[in-house]
Amino acid sequence: MLTFTLDTNCLIALEEQRPEAHAVEALVARHRAGTASVRVVATAAAENQQDGTVLDNFAGFQERLARMGLADLEILRPVCVVDLSYLDWCVLAHDEAEDEGRELRAVLFPTASFDYKDAVPEALDDLSRAQAERKWRNRQLDVLVLQTHILARSDVFVTSDKNFRKPSKQARLTALGASLILAPADAALYGL
Repeated sequence: MLTFTLDTNCLIALEEQRPEAHAVEALVARHRAGTASVRVVATAAAENQQDGTVLDNFAGFQERLARMGLADLEILRPVCVVDLSYLDWCVLAHDEAEDEGRELRAVLFPTASFDYKDAVPEALDDLSRAQAERKWRNRQLDVLVLQTHILARSDVFVTSDKNFRKPSKQARLTALGASLILAPADAALYGL
């Protein structure tokens, strides 16, 4: 059975009824029919919310999934990263986890700093610091969601984010374990 990992943009598409929502719904229907396994990653709970805040606890994310009718999807646990993971919803890092994250980061965001201190310098004013931190956090979570997909040995990573699907990145992402990254519309038809 094929396994699909939805990124956070897929959840947003459902909530906001964006055009790709129908494709995500088709994947969920395949999950419920028992012909595919569709998963989400717990890192989606740590993403900046529409109001700019971060959820205090994981229960808020579970409630969000329930409101979207997705409570039956498996939630994959990422490697624990302080300030990005919920302690009850992550796994302890294996020896190579940080190196794997750095390698993924180098492919996805080649010009961005991996380390917080480099990405968010103390010398920045409050507004610039908040913007830099938000950008760093989003990038780190993108890395974590893909790393979790790879560690779970899922078949298809589903995202509307074109950065993951750039042809120039495909060979390197495949070598790191993310061999098939599809837009929701393509994923909904994959393997039928």
